[in-house]
Amino acid sequence: MKIQNPLTALGCRNIAILVLLLDSGLRVSELCGLRSDDAHIEEGYLKVMGKGAKERVVPIGGLAQKMLWRYIIHFRPEDSIDADNYVFLTLDGKPLCPNAVKLLLKRWGKKAGVPRLHAHLCRHTYATNFLNHKCGDVFRLQQILGHTTLEMVRRYIHYASTQAMMNGRPSSPMDHMGIRRLNGYKVDRILKNKHRRCGGHSLDEINHKGDGGRNDREKDSRG
Repeated sequence: MKIQNPLTALGCRNIAILVLLLDSGLRVSELCGLRSDDAHIEEGYLKVMGKGAKERVVPIGGLAQKMLWRYIIHFRPEDSIDADNYVFLTLDGKPLCPNAVKLLLKRWGKKAGVPRLHAHLCRHTYATNFLNHKCGDVFRLQQILGHTTLEMVRRYIHYASTQAMMNGRPSSPMDHMGIRRLNGYKVDRILKNKHRRCGGHSLDEINHKGDGGRNDREKDSRG
């Protein structure tokens, strides 16, 4: 977001595109095919024509609403004759094609240090965040993304579960068993004092010294 200038027509449009992709999980073709009549921004939803000419309703949040209004009211150019009232236009008022958006995403990612930035990554990020933040169940997510089966949604569940496991609280069975004898401060204090008496060496050095003493004793017994 930081590499875009929200006070210019180009920057404001680009921010609106990126926010909408991350807030709705739209495919690039669906974003480019979005018409003004199907963008119910004030009501917080879009009517999208997906694969197989299937129409679905996609909700959008407050930030996406704000970015869309800012672009449409202040920076969206007048439609050219063949624009057909599409929401996102080029600076000269022509429809924005999917290939142009893909190239823009690639350019933004390279400039921002996100080399893997592409349209499907935005869709994947939306789905994972939807589950992580408990915005709805898997069936609702399936509806929003426009999947005919739950197979793809299961992949997002796996990613979201892995991410939650890495970022959440540790789930260690041993931590819940309450073995206080091993957790006690007295044990740690004794070991710490023992470590100091050994000259403050590292654990590897102490083990090495122990191995050396044992080897000397073995030689002595053989001698």
